[in-house]
Amino acid sequence: MLTVSACTPSSALYQPGPEALDAEPYGDFDEYQAHVQGYLERNLIPVEGFPREQQIAWNLPFRSPAANHCAGQPTTGLLLIHGLSDSPFVFRDLAQSLAAQCVEVRTILLQGHGTRPGDMIDAEATIWREQVSTHFETLARDVDHSFIGGFSLGGALATEYALSGQKPAPRGLVAIAPAWQLNGLRNYLWLAGIADVFADFVEEEPELNPVKYESVTLNAAVQIGDVLRKTQQAIEQPASANLPLFLVATEADSVINLNYLTERFRRDFVHPASRMLIFRDTRQSWAKNWQDERLSFLNSYLPEANILEFSHQALAVAPNNELYGAGAVLQRCLEPNGLSLDDCRQVPESQLWFSAWHDDARSVPTSRLTYNPWYDQMVAAMATFIQGQTSR
Repeated sequence: MLTVSACTPSSALYQPGPEALDAEPYGDFDEYQAHVQGYLERNLIPVEGFPREQQIAWNLPFRSPAANHCAGQPTTGLLLIHGLSDSPFVFRDLAQSLAAQCVEVRTILLQGHGTRPGDMIDAEATIWREQVSTHFETLARDVDHSFIGGFSLGGALATEYALSGQKPAPRGLVAIAPAWQLNGLRNYLWLAGIADVFADFVEEEPELNPVKYESVTLNAAVQIGDVLRKTQQAIEQPASANLPLFLVATEADSVINLNYLTERFRRDFVHPASRMLIFRDTRQSWAKNWQDERLSFLNSYLPEANILEFSHQALAVAPNNELYGAGAVLQRCLEPNGLSLDDCRQVPESQLWFSAWHDDARSVPTSRLTYNPWYDQMVAAMATFIQGQTSR
């Protein structure tokens, strides 16, 4: 159930800032980036422990052009949309990797994100959709082959656009743990609109992460509920059968319902070029009635690395990421399972394991996994999918 915090926020972190991002079109990406940088400089409230200027750079939308050796080829572009409470930083690794494979990557900053949790109090899904369509239209104008994709909420927004019938239409969809259906909270999202009258936050958490909010507003639940409903309606339409999809998921996802993703992939996204990559404990058998030659699996139980399973947050992140990678500052104990932050930090490195997020203690002390050990394999499969659609 939703636990509503009724206390008045005492920090500016939990109050809306004086201005909000809009969805106005821009002449080019450099103009858009400069606009957002100015907005972040005026509105970002930094978390402690990281320089403010660095936090602005981490939250800024960016463009990674295709590598120099790609010159002379038809151009390919991918617009990537981040998740709820997240920022474009989550795609730093993926953008660099795909650019080396001749795919230009662009990212956007959704309204309400990248500055302070309080800015999510007034964020609107309608504006998110306008941002997506505006920037995909610009990308499609600039490249020969345009794709759309995203992570979590961004994956749902990308799916909704790709199936909407809007022009320009993407060549394909790249969805990383898309929010097509949620675990847990999905049965209570309707309550958020009622509770929103009485309080602003589901929970006010200490903000320790410079690129992702820990606190969640009730309005965020209202808006993501709206996105989920419209995305599910779009998936059930015949257009999904004609859309090539590259779908990534983890069996242990605490946020996204894997069964729903798999069922919809097999039933609705029947394009022969579509692929789904699932990270799972391959010691366990996969149900025969869920077999599909377009599915592939990579083992998520890696005891040699103290990894029990892969988390939602880990999928798009490389092991050498400067914040989330192995041994990086946010990799250890930012989101411990069944332990306090201080207690987790006291666990010797050799005794701490990594897993998806759980609200109870595990048999061994665990923290949420923040990077993907199979990152290179995932990127290779994603690049093959994109290249396959551009060669048709």
